[in-house]
Amino acid sequence: MGESMILGERRRALRVPVRGVAVLYASGGPLHGMIENLSQTGALISVASRRTEEQLDMEIRLAEGSGWVAARVVRVEPHARQWRVAVAFDRVDPPLRDAIEASIASARGAARRRPILVIDENTVRKNNLIIRLSDEGMTPLAPKTPLEAIDLLTRSQLHVGVCLLAPGFGVPSHDLRAVLNDSFPWVSVAEITDDLDATTHQAIKTWKTTPIARIADAMA
Repeated sequence: MGESMILGERRRALRVPVRGVAVLYASGGPLHGMIENLSQTGALISVASRRTEEQLDMEIRLAEGSGWVAARVVRVEPHARQWRVAVAFDRVDPPLRDAIEASIASARGAARRRPILVIDENTVRKNNLIIRLSDEGMTPLAPKTPLEAIDLLTRSQLHVGVCLLAPGFGVPSHDLRAVLNDSFPWVSVAEITDDLDATTHQAIKTWKTTPIARIADAMA
């Protein structure tokens, strides 16, 4: 019984990386921010300006659903040119609680699957690399078109955080890297070489630096 309660509390407090929007409402008007991580009990939000209120009403918009929370600010710190605001939830609308739980489930699933994008126009090398990655417990995703690659990267529930890259779709790898860095800054990029053992090792090493990998460590 006690162990079950402890596991339940750990699950409630487990923070997962998400890509969502938070709108903070206080006396100064609405302030939009990006959610960096989220749990059933709180969130870390990146905003452009600092607010001094300790109590906030917030609208949270996730891929899984939206809703309102009443929250209190527990920490504010500068980060780059933004401010990070850590909040604890005092009250959560039931539909949003379900959406948060779905977000947590997606992140936990991604931590088990370890998805990784593979872009390489060399079909033989790509297929051999996919086999090696699968043998190491990764889930390689090999899009056939640029639109398919964009779809995989924008589906936040997949939590694709690493892309293995060689020339693909008729585009040089450095151009593909520039597109990824510009449009998908949360994705870490590693180069594909003819040394597939080294490429596989680098892929795993890169994946272990992602926020989802930290979820895997917390689940272990």
